[in-house]
Amino acid sequence: MSSLVLLGWLVLVAASPVAAQSPAPDPAPQGAPPATPRDETEQNVISLPTTQSMRRFGQHFRITHRFARELGRGDFGDLASDLFALDEGAVIGLDYRFAPTSNIQVAAYRTMQLKTVQFSGRWDALRQGDQMPVAISALVSVEGTENFREDHAPALGVVVSRTYGHRLALYASPTFVWNSVTPMLGTDVPLASEDDNTAYVGLGSRIGLPKTTYIALEYSPRLTGFAPGRGTWGVAIEKHTRGHLFQLNFTNSFGTTYGQLARGGERSNVYLGFNIARKF
Repeated sequence: MSSLVLLGWLVLVAASPVAAQSPAPDPAPQGAPPATPRDETEQNVISLPTTQSMRRFGQHFRITHRFARELGRGDFGDLASDLFALDEGAVIGLDYRFAPTSNIQVAAYRTMQLKTVQFSGRWDALRQGDQMPVAISALVSVEGTENFREDHAPALGVVVSRTYGHRLALYASPTFVWNSVTPMLGTDVPLASEDDNTAYVGLGSRIGLPKTTYIALEYSPRLTGFAPGRGTWGVAIEKHTRGHLFQLNFTNSFGTTYGQLARGGERSNVYLGFNIARKF
């Protein structure tokens, strides 16, 4: 396992005793919106955003990891000889977000795919409650390849969710990405397109199983504009425990930023991966 993943694990493990010994949070101020029953680590379904708020001054750290081997390549023996893709390289991303208030988040994320850096912000405008059947958040981001030096792609979107306690959450996130056309991975050749922008809608759900285990599903069909390949999709199983989330996922894309989701995934290949998240 790469040094970045080991570093992430050390961060998660080192922070656990702090979480266990931290005092109980202060009571909510008069007139504050009711606390949500869901876990603050649920900032993403797999790659898509959620509306899950964080407490004021809360922090969130996430590692994304996608193994580079296609699971459908060769026969079962070939797959087993590669330890079910673990012997291959991986596309790794590091994500950090901070909540200056209980309804605003800012985040910085870097993924190895084209050395892409994404800066984003989210405003949780409305929260689900007795008078409001859904939660609504607005998001904005800009990303660039080669450590934010090239191919800048701004994005603007809205996330709408409906949750049913701990057991079910449904998400829809229509998003528009400008300049979604970027060079193909590993080359300087731009992808051919008559339209440089993409509109897509991310659809996701998280389904509770017994105790603290969940199934996560997502799909991002493109509505208009630049839309190569197939819409990205993913299915995952995850475990929540004491501020941690570990998710094992299967996707058709390495894409984890808004621009990468706009460019879509592969038509037949499937990749094994995982996400690790920790709230502070």
